[in-house]
Amino acid sequence: MRRLVIVLAFLVAGCGAIPGLGTDAKKHDQLVKYAQCLRKQGVNASDPPAGEDGFNLDARGVPKDKLEAALKTCKKYAPQEEPPSADDIDRMRKTAACLRKNGVDASDPTAAEPGIRVGSPPPGKDLDAIMAACQKEVGE
Repeated sequence: MRRLVIVLAFLVAGCGAIPGLGTDAKKHDQLVKYAQCLRKQGVNASDPPAGEDGFNLDARGVPKDKLEAALKTCKKYAPQEEPPSADDIDRMRKTAACLRKNGVDASDPTAAEPGIRVGSPPPGKDLDAIMAACQKEVGE
């Protein structure tokens, strides 16, 4: 099963992983260019490790308009994936529901907009820990 990191594809105020394209060198280079472009736009994005098909994006503290502008500017480097299956969308919806249950503002994904926009966690809570618990609960 392909990695379902698209759940946190683009965050409004949080951090998560950007989906990758696989592990071949050409695709890895594309992800590196995407991360570099995002950093040039003021968004904290790590280069993907060699052999990995994704990277971390931390948009905490980045104003929504600045993040959206960065994503638009860097779109030419953005990874292209197959559209998510109905099962993928269902798992993402369950994940969004779990996030909301744990106090995190999270949008429901659709086939047209498969990512979940995630807000900040409640005070004193860790978004990464909540996300890990939800992924475990949903079975990702």
